[in-house]
Amino acid sequence: MKTRLTYFLLIIVLIISACGGGGGDETPDPCATPIVLTVSSQQNATSGQSDGSVSISASGSNGGLEYKISSGAFQSSSSFTGLAAGNYTVSVKDNQGCTASLSITITESTSSATTPSFASDVFPIMQSSCATSGCHVSGGTAPFVIANYSDVKAKDLSIKSRVSARTMPPSGANALSTDQVNTIVAWVDAGSPNN
Repeated sequence: MKTRLTYFLLIIVLIISACGGGGGDETPDPCATPIVLTVSSQQNATSGQSDGSVSISASGSNGGLEYKISSGAFQSSSSFTGLAAGNYTVSVKDNQGCTASLSITITESTSSATTPSFASDVFPIMQSSCATSGCHVSGGTAPFVIANYSDVKAKDLSIKSRVSARTMPPSGANALSTDQVNTIVAWVDAGSPNN
């Protein structure tokens, strides 16, 4: 009887051994090593603009990464541009279906480095396009004179509204470029500093 029991136990041990110890047939989890996302570069948006950007770096994946921001479509690039100030979620997936996400915030930049200068950016536009013969000069047809910072500051919101609507300068005059309009708008949005 002892011999039979010994043989029986030996057979069970051999069966378990042959089958890999009871669990060797399981497929390893391809997502066991998590994808880790980090922000590799970020540019905040200029006040009132959609010019922010972010680039993401990923590690720990199985390869074949695709990225998306918020409800956008997946893409192969890990960089996103044209972002306005706001909260976003960057998601990534790899070729095994493993995913990760990262929340980012693009803020509006209000530093003086991005605020146009009245003296070197805004006033030269005013002088060449507005304070011209017959317009915003003494004796001109415009309702006010543009001769210095105080003149422009006193009418800054009106100027912003008119250049944005492209009614200043009037049609037929030297039209402002999009960059010139954006410069004036950014300067007014920054509080029209005497910089």
